[in-house]
Amino acid sequence: MATQKASRPERPPHPDRLWIWEKHVYLDEFRRSWLPIVIKSDGKFQVIMRQEDVKLGTAMTPSQLIPYELPLMWQLCPQERYRSCDSMFWQILYHIKFRDVEDMLLELMESD
Repeated sequence: MATQKASRPERPPHPDRLWIWEKHVYLDEFRRSWLPIVIKSDGKFQVIMRQEDVKLGTAMTPSQLIPYELPLMWQLCPQERYRSCDSMFWQILYHIKFRDVEDMLLELMESD
């Protein structure tokens, strides 16, 4: 029989900002790196942002990143969502930390 307590996921605070550093690497306000995993299915556009420490290369300029399917920056807004630099909103469906792995699932919201 196990003597350790069961691990339970934590609900960490959302980053205030995520901005692109290089292709497939975003940084938050604490210079933590986040790696996007794009999911497109059933007409939905979602992205899992996984916080993972990676060796950072040289920052890319926006002109080096065009075309890029994800926003170059996200800003945290009220109501559990982010506003991207193209003024689109992304709902935070979940944000958990489990066994030192932090994941946040964002879904592009339909325009009104």
